[in-house]
Parts: sequence; C-alpha cells; structure tokens
Amino acid sequence: MFRQSLSLLIAAASVVVGASVVNGAAPDPVSVDRAVAVQRSAVREQLPREATIIGDSAMAGVRWNGALGGLRGFDADDRLESCRRLVDRSCRGREGRRPLTALVEVMLLPTPAESDVLVIATGYNDIDSKFAAHSRQVLDAAVARGYQTIVWITYREQVTYLLPADPDRVASNYRSMNAELRAIDASGEYPQLQLWDLNDYTTLVSESWFYSDGVHQTTRGSWGIADWISRKMAHISGLSCPMPWGVAYGPERPCSDPNVVRSTRGYPQLDALYGL
Repeated sequence: MFRQSLSLLIAAASVVVGASVVNGAAPDPVSVDRAVAVQRSAVREQLPREATIIGDSAMAGVRWNGALGGLRGFDADDRLESCRRLVDRSCRGREGRRPLTALVEVMLLPTPAESDVLVIATGYNDIDSKFAAHSRQVLDAAVARGYQTIVWITYREQVTYLLPADPDRVASNYRSMNAELRAIDASGEYPQLQLWDLNDYTTLVSESWFYSDGVHQTTRGSWGIADWISRKMAHISGLSCPMPWGVAYGPERPCSDPNVVRSTRGYPQLDALYGL
C-alpha cells in the first residue's frame, strides 16, 4: 500500500519539477511541497487504513453472525477467536481450537506501516488481578512491533459473564479493568494508545444487541458494533463516515465520533443501513 503511496507522491512532485524545467526555471521547493501535500491528502482518501483486530468471543460474533461486511472504509484483518486470553494460556474455544494469546499474536504480526492500526478487543477471559501487568505486556509488544496507533476497546461492565472453567476465578471485574486502562492512558506512558469506549457506547442499547450474559453479541449487536468500529476508524482518520447515520442523514465528513453524537442521535438505524 505504501509503495503505491510513495509512487504517487513522487509522481506529483515530478509533475511540478518537470513543468518548471520545461519553462526554463529552477524547481520551486514551495510548489513541490504543496503538490506533494495535495497528493498525500488524495492518497490518504483513496487508500484505506489497515486495522488488525485481535478479539475473543465477545467480538467474534462479528464473524460468526456474518457481520464482517459492517467493517467498512478500512482494510480489516479480523483475528476474532473464542477463548483468547491476553497472556495466560488461552482456553479451548467453541470452534474446537485453542487460540494464540493476544501477546503471541501481536509478536507474530508483520512490521506495520505507519498508518496501520492495532485493535485489542480481548480480555473477557482474563483475571482482573493480573490485568495491570498483562495489559502492559501486550502494549509493550505492540510498541516494539512498531505500531503508532494502538486501540484498546473497553469492556462492558454490567454483565453476568462467567469465566471458563480453568482460571482461578469464577468471574472477573471488568470495571476495575476499565479503570486500569484509563489509568494507563492518563499516565502518558503509551502515547500510541487510544481507548475506544464500547462500555459507554452500549450503555443504553436495547437487550437485542447482546445475549443474557451481556458480553456475547446477537446478530443485531454484531452489525451495530461493526458499524461503530467503522465510524471510529473514519473519525480518527478524518474521513467520511462509511455509512450515513440513518435515512435522514447525508454524507458526513469528517465522520463524527459515534460516542459523542449518540447522546443526541440515538443509535444508527441498522435496519435501514444493513437490511436487518
């Protein structure tokens, strides 16, 4: 992707330089810089960002429920696996396999391009007492890998989800895990980190988005969360929303932060947008 971008930038600069030479004048560095800036903006609009999403079963519903088509406006590398843990050995998921931990998954990723995004959407199978250490291990690995944008999706707090049978605890405290994420973010230790607050976004959503444990998604919830991720990606990139908010809304550029506008707009009209 970035080889294409570089080629386009060089071509843009060459046009300006070539025009100056034809006219018998020395190339104007300001004009060259301006042309490159314009072309860079065009490239940014034309070439979608890439995001690797590492998730557990709470996010795997997007795959299971056929909602991957809701991930729009960017290239999604969806690594959504049941029973994934952050650092401790993962449990065996509902599809019969034991996924790599988030830490190992991150360590095995190829070197990212400058604009690539890493999204951490796992942790529901982890014990909250280990979260402070394990979350930092994953973040350290992502930084070492070269990611300049690391997204961590917050955990839904008002849930009844029980941990798989093999950890030391029956349930985990996702409120304390979210508090730890906010403390890490506030510390400034990881300037690459962004928190995307799914707990806040889904606070007022109807029960039709989640099953009774409050974690696993229904089909409607999977489309709603895929739509949310796509809007967040467009928002941080300064691009147009991949879909309007509803039938009464037109194109929106730059895309608003869905967490901010939800309070006045309600939730996106999923039925009209995705034919649910």
